Amino acid sequence: MRFRTFFTLLTFILLTSCMTQANQESQANQILKQLNQAIQEQNWKQAEALFDPDFFKQTPKKYWEHQIKLAIQEKGKIQSFNSVSYQKDPRFGGDFYIYVISIAHEHGISHETVTIIKPISDKPMMISGFLFK
Repeated sequence: MRFRTFFTLLTFILLTSCMTQANQESQANQILKQLNQAIQEQNWKQAEALFDPDFFKQTPKKYWEHQIKLAIQEKGKIQSFNSVSYQKDPRFGGDFYIYVISIAHEHGISHETVTIIKPISDKPMMISGFLFK
């Protein structure tokens, strides 16, 4: 009987510790806000600091920056960023926060899809994916 009580108590402690893992959504929202502010101000160094360095191994910094500058040049100054959709996707490597943002310009609209990851490891939360159209 003692073993069953001990096992039940241990199971309860383990389950509650998994369930109480903090939701990092507010931190992901803050990173997204910092990114969009840096883009609006065209502060590329500040924006780049929010990214996982591996992102720029696949997408050169100059290409990433050029995409955004070209949209601003074609559609005008950025007026606002509006959330279109949001999804939290827990995976084996960590929690992924995926945002689709509509960007209102003076003369049109563009869209960005931003993926922010909170790895299971001790690595900080960072942007792991970015698509600008």
